[in-house]
Amino acid sequence: MASKIKPVFWFVVFVVAASLIGLALYRAKGLVGVVKKEQAAQIVSQSSGTSTSGDKFIDIKMYSSSAKKNWINAMVKTFNASRVRVNDQTARVKVWHVTSGGSFDMLKAGKIKPDIWSPGDESWLQMAKAHWLNVKQKQLFEDFSPLVNIPLVVAVWEPMAKALGHPQPIGWRDLAKIAANPQGWSALGHPEWGKFRWGHAHPDANSGFLTVISEIYAVLEKAEGITLEDIKKPEVISFLRKFEGAVEHYGLSNSWIDKLMHTKGPAYLSAAVQYENTIIQTNAKHKNKPFKLTAIYPREGNFRTQHPAAILKEVWMTDDKESACKKFINFLLNPEAQRQAMEMGLRPILKDIEMSSPFDTEHGVKPNLASGKTFKVPPENVLKRIRNLWEEVKTPATIILVIDRSGSMKGSPMDNAKAGAIEFIRSMKPRDQLMLTVFNRNVNVLAELCAIRQCGENVTERLNNVFANGETALYDALAQTYKQLKHFKQQEPGRRYSILLLSDGKDTGSKLKRHDFIDLLPGGEDFDAPKIYTIAYGSKADRDLLAEISNRTNARLFISSPEEIRKTYKELSANF
Repeated sequence: MASKIKPVFWFVVFVVAASLIGLALYRAKGLVGVVKKEQAAQIVSQSSGTSTSGDKFIDIKMYSSSAKKNWINAMVKTFNASRVRVNDQTARVKVWHVTSGGSFDMLKAGKIKPDIWSPGDESWLQMAKAHWLNVKQKQLFEDFSPLVNIPLVVAVWEPMAKALGHPQPIGWRDLAKIAANPQGWSALGHPEWGKFRWGHAHPDANSGFLTVISEIYAVLEKAEGITLEDIKKPEVISFLRKFEGAVEHYGLSNSWIDKLMHTKGPAYLSAAVQYENTIIQTNAKHKNKPFKLTAIYPREGNFRTQHPAAILKEVWMTDDKESACKKFINFLLNPEAQRQAMEMGLRPILKDIEMSSPFDTEHGVKPNLASGKTFKVPPENVLKRIRNLWEEVKTPATIILVIDRSGSMKGSPMDNAKAGAIEFIRSMKPRDQLMLTVFNRNVNVLAELCAIRQCGENVTERLNNVFANGETALYDALAQTYKQLKHFKQQEPGRRYSILLLSDGKDTGSKLKRHDFIDLLPGGEDFDAPKIYTIAYGSKADRDLLAEISNRTNARLFISSPEEIRKTYKELSANF
């Protein structure tokens, strides 16, 4: 009979196995450490301009208008993959897509440092160049290169375009006439369509600014040569006031306007000023539903934005970097890159490229633009005055700021929310009206409704003194303020009425029940109802509720954080 294995044997086996496992883990840990060190070294080397293969990079920063985003992204990817050399370095482009007005403001403030700046239109380059000469007494750039040719047109749902007379020429003044007519579409035999509602981007965006200039050209019956005297003419001021007074919605970008058109449908927006490529892309994306959008090329003329690229002569520019910038711009202007632009709905700047799909009626646009007037960009001093004129004639806003001050807002959330709201208040215009309400378990009106010119500074002072504590009576706060806002609108209808609500959590303290509160809101079909813009502030905000509130009032939900709240309030300001 075999003898039993003694316990000491198993002890020895256990010790050996443990030693082997320990050695394996030690080696594995060492290997992981080596991988992490290699990854860290790669990150450091790339950030310092050198890759692990030993290549040195010249990083080119490009700030580009968003209308050509898809094309620029594709070209940057191809250019970077081609590893273009400048001396002993590889050129590498990094791009940021921005609004033209926003990038202009950030450039002036020193918040961005582009090597290549490509706004939507030459007008922004003119204003920037004049600012640098007048303020800094230096040249911002020597020259610029147009990249593509994108007409600014009016997007109209196809049945509505036909009712306006399409395919016969339709003008800015035709649109203004129907927009200002209280009978709306009834005046053209379509009472079922209701009011003619139209929109365009805020003038901080390139398309919005050019829209306002186009309206002035149309009433003057000019295609170039706007003067300071022209802008003062009563007929110009009256036309702008009526046409802009009929705008249903502004926004920080034309792409957001397009999204709104398809989300809300023809009853909400009959027409909107758009870039031609947006119409091509959106018809393809939505398969011409609910109807095809038709591009109207106004008979008085329109802008054909060329998205110029300028290499800036600032202190961060070097000879090698300038050479790399020129190589990239030349790359964008080569025939293959220009053909790709055409395939993406951008008319190539090179005239010898044969036009083909998607430039056809199936995509809602004209293949040939040989006929038709092209508006010229006015001089810099006129551009500045036009921007000021728009502020004077646009419909003034009445806004109630409603800010959550419950206990969960303590610390930086409250501080940043106040700072963002104060910047928003300071961006409002003298004719705008403001009321300030804060809430926790209680609802407190800190500033009754007043004109910004009279009490703007007082409101910011009151807001600065707010601190956070208590529960969240969101339903009660909104029910009370929305009732007040509707009353204000009944008293003085010729204004834009909105609530701007910021909240970081769910309701925990209202007397009103959720379903009873929802019943107080419009159902989304009343497009003339005052709007409630909501900010879901942080990850614990009741996003579903805030989205429903905004959707039922045909406004918009913004998702933000303490770090992003100033940017959010800036975007909100573009709606007024």
